Amino acid sequence: MPLHPSTGVQVGYAIVTIAADAGGAAMPVNWAVVADASRSMRIPIVSEAQFRDLVRAGGAEEVLVDGVPVWQLTTSVPEAIRASAPSALDHTVRALHSIVERLDRADQIALIASTEQALLLVATNGAERASLLAGASRLASLDPGETTDLAASMRLALAQIGQHRNGVSRMMLLTDGFTRDGEACVTLAREAAARGISVSTLGLGGEFQDELLTRIADLSGGRAVYVRQADAIPAAVAAELEAARQVVARSLQLTLTHIPQGTVLRYVTRLSPSLAPLEWEEDPTQRRILLHLGDLERGKPVRLLFEFVAPPAPLRPPVEGARVRLATLTAQSGSAHVATNLVAQYARHTPLPAILDAAGRASAVRLQRRAAAAMTVGDHAGAAQLLHAAARRFVDLGETELAEACQHEAALLATTGQDSGAGARALTYATRRLGEYET
Repeated sequence: MPLHPSTGVQVGYAIVTIAADAGGAAMPVNWAVVADASRSMRIPIVSEAQFRDLVRAGGAEEVLVDGVPVWQLTTSVPEAIRASAPSALDHTVRALHSIVERLDRADQIALIASTEQALLLVATNGAERASLLAGASRLASLDPGETTDLAASMRLALAQIGQHRNGVSRMMLLTDGFTRDGEACVTLAREAAARGISVSTLGLGGEFQDELLTRIADLSGGRAVYVRQADAIPAAVAAELEAARQVVARSLQLTLTHIPQGTVLRYVTRLSPSLAPLEWEEDPTQRRILLHLGDLERGKPVRLLFEFVAPPAPLRPPVEGARVRLATLTAQSGSAHVATNLVAQYARHTPLPAILDAAGRASAVRLQRRAAAAMTVGDHAGAAQLLHAAARRFVDLGETELAEACQHEAALLATTGQDSGAGARALTYATRRLGEYET
């Protein structure tokens, strides 16, 4: 890691890539699927023509909610329309039906419905396909209740996964809305990571907690997927199963040790396979840092950008510049591990373009994350300012569409105190995709 021969502290960057051999045959999948079965998941998704028919028949009317005009149903949807207008829950059931034929006999799968309570519908292996189909068919008949307790469903899923430790352990959450206790979900994501279980999240529509779902995925090394239209649910669920099939190294961890005094880790940003700021566990007495990176998939190396505050250059360095170890990095998956030293060289240099580009991406996604946090506590003006700053970063990176989307959301926040819903969710996930082509 190149640093200037300065007498003061400075910020340094390092890009670390972790890859694995292609590996052999696919491992069995130990999978728990948590499906939101709330009322909003049951609403038929009608076409424009069907909606106009509803309005003409007096089945829908426009009302003001918080000063914003929205359409609400005034009667139940006629059976003729309902039959040809499947709901998001209908698409979820179809997704589960479609993956049955892709399960191997050694796979384990549990299906959990998340409503006001958590309910285990089925827990079986890939050979008992009829049981899975029967469990999936029960989703639509459950009492949805008034709220969604995602944390209770995650606890139940962890308990089911814990009964089978062979193969790739994955949890998948699919929701279109809000949950009671987001902090409990975050705590459970940390627990999942410590147990080697990746949690992938599928956010549907335009009114779900994207900050919570992406954080759950990033804490555990899972995938965060945005499903804008309900008819894309089957493809998204199938892609998650395929990703599990491509795992060549399970429950990857990266440990930093031998960190000298005066060296501080400021940020870690995952550059690929998707762009996201990462959190870590730290033992300050041992000066030890641990990152949970999830499963390593075939052909998809993990690239990380580390940002350190580094100590001043040593006094009277050699002509070629002083070299100082800032940390020992150890990547581990099961019993396999590899270690290397991160060494800073204090010598005059020109910043590498790859480092500058990565630092710009990291800054943009952190600004977005801070804007989302500001929105959560009602600081709409602060969120708008942060989005304007993110837009400037995107302009510098040549990402004009993302810059315009940030400006649009900032303007809405400043004038209405609300984001655009689906547009804001799309912006969150489009930013993450900036890392997909980095290899």
